[in-house]
Amino acid sequence: MTQGTSAPAGPDSDVPSLSQDALFDALASRRSRYVLHYLRRNETPVTVAELVESVAAWETDKAIDLVSNEHLQNVRTSLRHTQLPKLAMAGLVQYDDDRDLVDQGVHAEQAEAYLDIAITRDDAVSFED
Repeated sequence: MTQGTSAPAGPDSDVPSLSQDALFDALASRRSRYVLHYLRRNETPVTVAELVESVAAWETDKAIDLVSNEHLQNVRTSLRHTQLPKLAMAGLVQYDDDRDLVDQGVHAEQAEAYLDIAITRDDAVSFED
């Protein structure tokens, strides 16, 4: 993704405050944790395709070229129809379905400490940039 790409459009002001229950619900999904971890490693919005590849590689603990097309499609469908809309409703991500862009949401910082704990327990996730 290029530096000139603008952030996803989103109604951040319409996002309700983040309750602890909503935060824990969002972080209960490993896929959602992977999405949030990937987003905080990037300074610009990312494409859904970038997220799909990283999440699929982390889930399978394989290089992306060894991940099956079936698994990639499963991750793509899950992100688009479940994880990203749920994370967007919680304000943890900004998701622009029309432009296929995802960025950190207005409440992303509130999830940082909890995300750190959850991610450190997952050996498949790389902490290197």
